[in-house]
Amino acid sequence: MYRLSTDVGGTFTDGVLLDETSGRVVVSKVSSTPRNPAIGTIESVEKLSIPLRDVTFLSHGTTVVINALIEGKGAKTALLTTRGFRDVIEIGRSNRTEMYDALYRKPRPLVPRFLRLEVSERIDASGRVVSPLSVSELEETLEVLVDEGVEAVAVCLLNAYANPEHEIRIGEFLRERLPDTTVSLSHLITRRYYEYERTSTTAQNAYVMPVVRTYLDSLEEELKRREFGQVLQIMQSNGGVMAASVARDIPIAMVESGPAGGAIGAAQLAKLIGHENVISYDMGGTTAKTSIITGGLPETTEQYLVEGRPILLPVVDLREIGAGGGSIAWIDEAGAMHVGPQSAGADPGPACYQRGGEEPTVTDANLQLGLLDPDYFLGGEMEISAELGRGAIQRVADHFDLSVDEAALGIVKIVNTNMSGLLQSMTVKRGYDPREFAMVAFGGAGPIHAAAIAKELGIPTVIVPPYSGVFSAWGMLMADLRHDLSQTFIAPLGGADPTAVSDLFGELEERIVGVFAKENVEEGAITVTHELDLRYVGQEHTLAVTTPALFTEGVKSQIAKAFDDHHLRVYGHNAPEEPKEIVSLKVIGLGNVTKPKLERIPEGDEAPPAEAGLGARDVYVGKEQYRSFGIYRRDLLRAGNVIRGPAVIEEITATTVVEEGQICRVDPYGNLIIAVNEEGR
Repeated sequence: MYRLSTDVGGTFTDGVLLDETSGRVVVSKVSSTPRNPAIGTIESVEKLSIPLRDVTFLSHGTTVVINALIEGKGAKTALLTTRGFRDVIEIGRSNRTEMYDALYRKPRPLVPRFLRLEVSERIDASGRVVSPLSVSELEETLEVLVDEGVEAVAVCLLNAYANPEHEIRIGEFLRERLPDTTVSLSHLITRRYYEYERTSTTAQNAYVMPVVRTYLDSLEEELKRREFGQVLQIMQSNGGVMAASVARDIPIAMVESGPAGGAIGAAQLAKLIGHENVISYDMGGTTAKTSIITGGLPETTEQYLVEGRPILLPVVDLREIGAGGGSIAWIDEAGAMHVGPQSAGADPGPACYQRGGEEPTVTDANLQLGLLDPDYFLGGEMEISAELGRGAIQRVADHFDLSVDEAALGIVKIVNTNMSGLLQSMTVKRGYDPREFAMVAFGGAGPIHAAAIAKELGIPTVIVPPYSGVFSAWGMLMADLRHDLSQTFIAPLGGADPTAVSDLFGELEERIVGVFAKENVEEGAITVTHELDLRYVGQEHTLAVTTPALFTEGVKSQIAKAFDDHHLRVYGHNAPEEPKEIVSLKVIGLGNVTKPKLERIPEGDEAPPAEAGLGARDVYVGKEQYRSFGIYRRDLLRAGNVIRGPAVIEEITATTVVEEGQICRVDPYGNLIIAVNEEGR
């Protein structure tokens, strides 16, 4: 019995195979195939050499949605909305995300104005029909859709969150008349009242829907040809998985599917080894991503921006920057050097990959410094050229009149500073003290930079999990099936009708159960959590508070106190005497997935076994000085081994650096636990 996960990244596609009987893990890493990501996925699966008919669970994370949105390669999309509201998607909000950027421009709508069509209808905020839906106007819009060759239609009516009757009728009309055109209805994605965010989310969902359906059709067909007979599970941005059949209708929920897998894996791993507060740090070939885990769970947010466009769905609260192994070092007009966000990606990749890349990258710099072994890249499966990497960095060195080694060190220091700023934005700027957190470092490039970043921020402990280069894929094996539903319900907390609240919770639960039924999950296997979005009267933004499913007068006071306490933690102040207001109800459903058990590694002495030591290598540390770093093979280390820095620990999918003055211990599960200072404080 095997469990399998695959994760498509910007540079590499990863696979992780777990033998549920023995606990044995096999991993694969192949170059991504940007023109058709399904090809790289199948290659990563075939490299694992296991018949797919023996796989009982397959989870897949993909960048196909985020790439389509960023690159503008979605379908030709139209928007159908209430008369008078077609420009909501362009007007947006009055706030500016880049307040001090004099060149700031609002994001361009994915739907041009001539394809934003209106129809007469009106439902008020209570759900009462004020004006009926004009069928004759629907016929007129149909002509436009046909004449323009529209591939997808987003339908977002003004108050459909309160009563979706008109949206349902429009959906039926379009599917009957335009069976080959995909249709996205706002009430099936989110039932919250924010009209701009709801319209934006629906439009983006429609924009990527044909792309995702084509991709999933291709992938499932290839899997079927290889005798895979189970349900393909897709990683969601909220940290759960969903069946591919559900993903076809709500592809926007996949926008950050791969990175969310890493956050879930970090949370599960940290909890297992006794850390509840963790910074998840994932550096791959293109980007670096981070999230905060408190109380053993990743923090989530209700809104996410892609290219400045909001998505109103729960997402693991991730921040990312263009800082990866393939990030390009470049010099601006003023003569200053930058690293990223441009990346060499998978094609052509860094100069040392020997695929035609000529720009200097972070990977080239790490190779030049001596941190990477050109003969053991991907375990020796991929041949790289130190000479080509050196040649690319030479241009930077010549510009600044530096040695090539010093230029390479400069590239690494700049990217480390960029990533330190990323982690600070999630900790210090949110009121968290990084000294109270451990860091879980993973991704193909994460462990090589983690110790230096942790030292700069005062993070006391770095945890590098086994198979760290494919850890996001590993995390997908730990993710439960998950679906989130919400409904706007505005009422004062003190005066809210308990029966009305409980009934609405019941309706949301029924819808959750219906979604899980499509995935063949029985009702008894579902765990449901209920939340209220609350705010002080007069506020705009809300905070979520967990509540019992049976909402009674008796629980109102404990909910109010929980909100006051939460407000104090998040914002540093609260107002217990102020009245509270309910804004929306949320139900989170989890379909439990059996978690893989971590395999313990053999016990050893404090001194690593002789066969794990590969001698030493000179590494450039600055000011024309080189330091001898001990070199170790990670797969030959044993539980209890202690390695004192400076050292480099090599494995097939990643390289870990232990800096001078740091101590690395191997725990019973094979995790590398790095004490960032010798005392481990």
